[in-house]
Amino acid sequence: MEKIILAADIGGTTCKLGIFDEQLERIEKWSIKTDTSDVTGYALLENVYESFVEHVDNSEFAFSDVLGVGIGIPGPVNFETGEVNGAVNLYWKETVNVREIFQQFVDCPVYVDNDANVAALGEKHKGAGHGADDVVAITLGTGLGGGIISNGEIVHGHNGSGAEIGHFRVDHDQRFKCNCGKSGCIETVASATGVVNLVNFYYPKLTFKSSILQLIKDNEVTAKAVFDAAKAGDQFCIFITERVANYIAYLCSIISVTSNPKYIVLGGGMSTAGLILIENIKTEYHNLTFTPAQQGTEIVQAKLGNDAGITGAAGLIYTYIIEKEGVK
Repeated sequence: MEKIILAADIGGTTCKLGIFDEQLERIEKWSIKTDTSDVTGYALLENVYESFVEHVDNSEFAFSDVLGVGIGIPGPVNFETGEVNGAVNLYWKETVNVREIFQQFVDCPVYVDNDANVAALGEKHKGAGHGADDVVAITLGTGLGGGIISNGEIVHGHNGSGAEIGHFRVDHDQRFKCNCGKSGCIETVASATGVVNLVNFYYPKLTFKSSILQLIKDNEVTAKAVFDAAKAGDQFCIFITERVANYIAYLCSIISVTSNPKYIVLGGGMSTAGLILIENIKTEYHNLTFTPAQQGTEIVQAKLGNDAGITGAAGLIYTYIIEKEGVK
């Protein structure tokens, strides 16, 4: 019988779980509530395992058919050891060895990686990356994160901090403090939070009138409101959108001369702003980027949405066992 892959995308509120076949076709997906009561992580991971058992037992497969388990975690991960060096959204303040804990439940390989990395891997295998070996995914949400796939594998760096692209310093005036403790990170000017930062910074300084003035006064500005107003022709919001696009284009330019990806995939809530953001990014990217490094590179919108995480978690097993070791 064909082998299966179990995948978990652990989030602060829910854990998205799935069963995949050896070709990364999803057989089933579901979710469970994230248990954040145990700071050791054991209870959460035990819940995930028990949910896997329940769903595998109710399928045509058996646990002996499991080729491996892939897990995405919202925190810094040492890929070699499976250790998570704290995870704020899970209330893990100390290091948790996710691989070691989960290996207590299963006798198959367990691979653990950062959630942004696995989302990038998902887009590479089954999303907008179209199976290319060189793909970068940038997630534009409340914060800004991403993952880099180079020569078919995730870039981790020597201590797991590779591809922490949200912390490129692009705002050299360091106007806004980042959650990392430093100032000037691209996350502070090009995420949903960054859009609001720029609105509040620029509006008192410029003479533009704006349809979102009341939202500004009420401190209720959102990135979506800014992009919607820009689409409707609001000059101030167009200005803000262009500033944000320029920062993202600069990030894409740096990435292009560093890893030269075939696809730069834009995901997260802000990526749905549409052409007014993405076309501005593309225009500035082509203006900024070393010509040979941009040739053949495509900036595209992510395709998998909320399924990128579990697809990429399964992709850990596909990439590092099926493809790399030829195990089937």
